[in-house]
Parts: sequence; structure tokens; C-alpha cells
Amino acid sequence: MVGLVILGFAVYAYIEPVAQELIEVSNRRTIATVVLFVLMGIGSLTLIVALFGCCGAYHESPCLLATYFIFLIIIFAIQLSGAAAGYFYKEKIFENTEQRMREGVFEHMKPIPTMNRQPVLMNAVQKVFECCGVRGPSDYNGKIPMSCCIASRSSCNSAEFRDDEIYTTGCIDKYKEAAISFLQILFLVVFAISFFEIFGLLFSIIMCCIVRKYTADYYEVDYAPTS
Repeated sequence: MVGLVILGFAVYAYIEPVAQELIEVSNRRTIATVVLFVLMGIGSLTLIVALFGCCGAYHESPCLLATYFIFLIIIFAIQLSGAAAGYFYKEKIFENTEQRMREGVFEHMKPIPTMNRQPVLMNAVQKVFECCGVRGPSDYNGKIPMSCCIASRSSCNSAEFRDDEIYTTGCIDKYKEAAISFLQILFLVVFAISFFEIFGLLFSIIMCCIVRKYTADYYEVDYAPTS
């Protein structure tokens, strides 16, 4: 079950549009994609490891139970390391994301369009998160792009515009809200999974001790002479 949760979460994050926008604008697509595939691998591996645990308990095999314990320790350590890295590096990611957004705004304000991908990315962010500019519409100095418009109102192209025609919240704030919500869900999932993994570790230790004791008692031979 734990393996299915990890696998399902990784697949969902890989195909969910908002999650992909969070990854794209952070300029960490390669790293994030690798992390998601690693999570898919961990989920699949957890399913296989669970099979070791079930078989070890059913067949009362100390070897299978020990294998289950070792793999579970490795998976547990990887999960905690990933969660810690996400927590400690989130501010760095936010700073990098804000810089990319500012580049997108700057490119849009140029009199001659460029082939730079940043404005296209910024437009996508503004549509998905329903925001405008980095800190707000004032970042564009009146040259508001259509992606800032509510229901794509054409009047947004002019220097005269009303607040009710455009999104007024800055994209960096919306991005942080979405990213923090995503990280909170991730941490809750990791915490819940860790609880079950700790239970599995304790179960494997107890089961292994019981099997060893049972085996020792079963094969114990009393050579003392009987009267």
C-alpha cells in the first residue's frame, strides 16, 4: 500500500498541469523530473520489498525478513533525505523563480520581440495562477500582456485599464502559495509513509526474533540420559 501511495503521488505530480508549471518556472525541470522518476522507482521497489516481507513472514524465513529490513532502511533514508533537501532549498528555488519571472517581464517590455522563451513561460504562469507580473501589474509599467486579463478583455492592451479587468496579485506570491501547499502535501505523505515503514521495521525485527527462537527450540536436542 505504501508503495502504491508513493508511485501514485509521483505519477500525479508528473502529469498534473499546475505541478508542471511550478517545476517549469523554477528552472529545475531536469532535477525535478529525475526526482519524480526516482520516487516512481522507490514506489515500485517498495512494492517488491513488501513482497519480501510477506514471503518472509509466511515462510518464517530470517533471510527474507533481513532483506526486507535492509531495503526498508534504505528507502526510509532516501525519503528523509529528499524531504530535508526540499525544505532547506525551497528559498533558493523561490529566489531563482522570481529572477526568471523578472526576466520574462523585462523581455515582454522590450520594443522588439525576441525569441527568448521567458515571456512565453511568464504568460503561461499568469494564465495558470491567475496573476500578473512578479509583484503585481505595475511591473509592466502599463504595457499589460493579454495573459493578465480576466476573460481576455482586449482593453488590457491599452495604457488605460481598470483593476477589475486584470489580475492584481503578483505571480511570485501565487507561486509560493502553490509551491508551499505542494510541499506540505509531500511532507504529510512522507510522514505518513515513514510511520508505516517504522512499523514495518519493528515488525520485521520482532518476526525475525520469533522465527529464530522457534527454530532454535525446534532443533534443540536434549542428550541428557534418561532414567
